[in-house]
Amino acid sequence: MTYKTIKFSKQEKIATITLNDPATRNAITDPILLEEVKVALRAIQDDQDVSVCILTGEGKGFSSGGNVKDMLNREKMFAGDALELQNNYRNGIHSLSKLLYSFEIPTIAAVNGAAAGAGFDLALLCDLRIGSERATFTSSFLNLAVIPGDGASWLLRKTVGAQRAAELVLTGRTVKAEEALDMGLLLKLVKHEALMDSARELAAVIAGKSRETLIITKRLLRSTDSLGYEDHLNLCSANQGMLHRAAPHEEALKRFFNREKE
Repeated sequence: MTYKTIKFSKQEKIATITLNDPATRNAITDPILLEEVKVALRAIQDDQDVSVCILTGEGKGFSSGGNVKDMLNREKMFAGDALELQNNYRNGIHSLSKLLYSFEIPTIAAVNGAAAGAGFDLALLCDLRIGSERATFTSSFLNLAVIPGDGASWLLRKTVGAQRAAELVLTGRTVKAEEALDMGLLLKLVKHEALMDSARELAAVIAGKSRETLIITKRLLRSTDSLGYEDHLNLCSANQGMLHRAAPHEEALKRFFNREKE
């Protein structure tokens, strides 16, 4: 498929989606960009040859989130009356949020620049985040007299804790890369020119695992949002029983014992 607003590549079980609308700093509310990201994600999830997805941005920004000019002019996603706007959110940005949250293979955000508003949420929805020294994060909603409308409150509390999430959301201040690393928004901070190599290096380690095991492990990690500990353990036992009799486990055991003999 030919894309207009994203770049897509695939190599050695790793797919990379690059938001490619630098004029808007990759505003995720643009209808074309939004739909193309969703199409690419669905294609990746259905591709048995892909085990990891990297998400990054072209230009100075990772994603500026909502297009402020569209808000001012009440265009595109921000057109219509209050009820139409609700549906625009549900059918638009929220459909991407739900797709990424339920996405079955591991995701890595390579944050190349500013991640603001819904763009910040986009990074938070990824399992792992590596940032360049130019990365910044802003929960900018209250600065525009609107609420965190794309799941930021829920996502931030899980990532940095209740008090820090409240501070970031209520002040709308910008967090620079070093502080983002300190508070756990970033797993790793690297030089800007090393960002994609670092993301691919991490992706390659993950891609070396069984795809089926990665998928089930992600389901278990997500289950902690809704299941108590005992129910989580029941889910673990059911899946573990299945995996102990699956071919990837047998192959991994053979590799382990072959290394022991060396």
